Amino acid sequence: MTDPRTTPGFDAAFARGMTQRRMTRRGALKTGGAALGALTMSQVLAACGGGDSTSTAVAGPAVDFNAEPGPNVNFSNWPLYIDKAKDPDTGDRYSPSLAKFEEETGVAVTYNDEINDNAQFLGELTPSLEAGQDTGRDIIVITNGRELNQILARGWATELDPALRPNFDANAADWAKNPPYDDGNRFTMAWQSGLTGIGYNTELVKKPITKADDLMSEDYVPAGSVGLLQADAPDFAMIQLGIDPASSGPEQWAEAAAWLQMMVDSPTFRAAYTQGYVDDLTAGNLAATMGWSGDVLYYAIWEDYPFEFVVPEGGAVLWIDNMLIPANSANPQGAYKMMDFYYDPEAAQMVTEWVLYMSPVPEVKELIAAHGQETGDEDLIATADNPLLWPDDALLATTPFGYSITDDEAAAEWDATFNPIWGG
Repeated sequence: MTDPRTTPGFDAAFARGMTQRRMTRRGALKTGGAALGALTMSQVLAACGGGDSTSTAVAGPAVDFNAEPGPNVNFSNWPLYIDKAKDPDTGDRYSPSLAKFEEETGVAVTYNDEINDNAQFLGELTPSLEAGQDTGRDIIVITNGRELNQILARGWATELDPALRPNFDANAADWAKNPPYDDGNRFTMAWQSGLTGIGYNTELVKKPITKADDLMSEDYVPAGSVGLLQADAPDFAMIQLGIDPASSGPEQWAEAAAWLQMMVDSPTFRAAYTQGYVDDLTAGNLAATMGWSGDVLYYAIWEDYPFEFVVPEGGAVLWIDNMLIPANSANPQGAYKMMDFYYDPEAAQMVTEWVLYMSPVPEVKELIAAHGQETGDEDLIATADNPLLWPDDALLATTPFGYSITDDEAAAEWDATFNPIWGG
């Protein structure tokens, strides 16, 4: 396998766009309206017989996954979230892993990097889903949270056949199996995952950052040099306060809001970002910031910036981007083959070496290490050695999921608690 970053003609500026685009994805999780079409979240849950803190998944139309797949899979994903290389003959960009799938299965792939916001994308699909029609997509990638909850509650995801995912069963990491939002992986399989923690510039901080409270101290960082991420800040704050976001309520949200307001009012604070924090971090305007693991690790490992990504003593936020097949997909058989294909360690390796987020296939660690030793590539070796990409149980114990909004009352209370901090 050829690593695209060592291929002649590789455009490093093209790769940098990976982190800048991904910020929109993370920034959309808990901000803005939550209603889909004309339905509110409570109406969605009421229609499904639910109304508590956990949405009830409803199966969409049944599918015979033993039938022959169709000739083409339409795969919608986030920008720059798959391996890329340049064709030496044409100069065109392509994905080696997608080419491998097409060669092995004979199923062609139409790959669209069209998702920039969970809510916006789901809003585009809603009319087709409500009408029981094909959305034109066979696989979509959605982050755990309110949009995924709504998809599952309304029966808009195709239930998978657990007997037909050999790669997943053999190779999936424990954290990718039985997530709390999809018991038994009835509907979803993890694409990639990551952590929301702290990234800092070792040349600008006065002392290494180990606690979130360090971000408020000029003993650690200069004045006006600290960033927050609006979307993940509430969950991050609760974790620092010893609160499990998943079981939290308004009283705990108020505690987190008070901590965040203290952060915003501190002399070290610079800005709260919905996107663009990597620009300020790489420009030297931020000494430290809440950040997403893949963003910071990419620049630290592959671009040689003096960055560190740390899980503070209080912990970090875990999130998962999930593959699922929308109801009434034109080619669910081909889509399911592709989903399981990416649990083949060699295919998963291709993706991880490019995006530097947490792979749901643990064996990829050894494959990347071997690739690094074979090529003498120290960056690959560093990728394989980084524990943040291959979390053990001790690390995962400090990285819970965020609060999962499933009803209008909670959404309104959440927004009323946290939006004023950002001037909303």
